[in-house]
Amino acid sequence: MGIESKYQMKVVEGDNGYVLEDVPHLTDYIPHLPTYDNPLQSNPAYSVVKQYFVDPDDTVPQKIVVHKDSPRGLHFRRAGPRQKVYFSSDDVRACIVTCGGLCPGLNTVIREIVHSLDYMYGVDKVLGIEGGYRGFYAKNTINLTPKLVDDIHKRGGTILGTSRGGHDTTKIVDSIQDHGINQVYIIGGDGTQKGAAVIYEEIRRRGLKVVVAGIPKTIDNDIPVFLISSYYN
Repeated sequence: MGIESKYQMKVVEGDNGYVLEDVPHLTDYIPHLPTYDNPLQSNPAYSVVKQYFVDPDDTVPQKIVVHKDSPRGLHFRRAGPRQKVYFSSDDVRACIVTCGGLCPGLNTVIREIVHSLDYMYGVDKVLGIEGGYRGFYAKNTINLTPKLVDDIHKRGGTILGTSRGGHDTTKIVDSIQDHGINQVYIIGGDGTQKGAAVIYEEIRRRGLKVVVAGIPKTIDNDIPVFLISSYYN
């Protein structure tokens, strides 16, 4: 896609050769944000998850087998539900976009995001951006509901459509602001994820309370850190 990101990796170093390649966070540029109890704690269907909340300081080592005298080495932030979140469910307005080439499973991912947001977190405002990145400023959107996406995993392709290119950072972030979106889910390969990083940089520059979540989609298995993409093979 020819997109250049200026994002500098967030690296934290500790004792005994410990290195954490961290991920960007809202509090990096908006300090003292209020937090809310994770809605999962009051959802009877998911109450068991209380046993599995991830501590914010949990990390995952790149290598699980090391010599006892070796440096602790490279670590990554552990994914999973936290006890505290930074958005009230009523305030969330999310969007989902698929970019790049087609591959199996795209509709399944769209379905799971919509279902998870609604059934697990009580979020019912989810926009689908049609036609890839250019759909943001072409204003091609649909409202995604659990009922609408319930059977889409049985169909090929992506109900949102997709395209290559079309990345205009200013127009995309303008559209995110205009729609009042504060959670952006971007499904795509390595080029798409570079685009997601550039979108994040512009969001951060503007000081917006908007999170960008990149969901890897590749049939080439060429996105670092992930051992196997869900679309590979």
